[in-house]
Amino acid sequence: MSSKTLEVLKELKQVSYVKATTCILYGSDEALTLYHESLNALLESDCMDFDVVTFETQLGKKPEFIIDIFEIEGYRIINRTIRNRLHDNLCKKVKKQIIEPRQQKWLEEQEDRNFL
Repeated sequence: MSSKTLEVLKELKQVSYVKATTCILYGSDEALTLYHESLNALLESDCMDFDVVTFETQLGKKPEFIIDIFEIEGYRIINRTIRNRLHDNLCKKVKKQIIEPRQQKWLEEQEDRNFL
């Protein structure tokens, strides 16, 4: 884990003590630069080096951060609507990476069987 990641996680720990529900976007410089450009720039990109998390003060538990898939180089406090859009977008990108290739392979296998 880089020193930058440790620094960001330390800051996020402080944010988690706030007495209000807070939504956070965190991730790589690329993801945060795209987000800074515009929300749509990140949504429409292929970038998956980010995650969103919600600190729920009523639950009394700390969120877990993904620290081993991408470098955490910063974060932004966001509202719940943006958090939901980013979460949905990330799910769709992961699905495209994992599910669609499996479906394509299955379709090819079916075609091969029908051909035989």
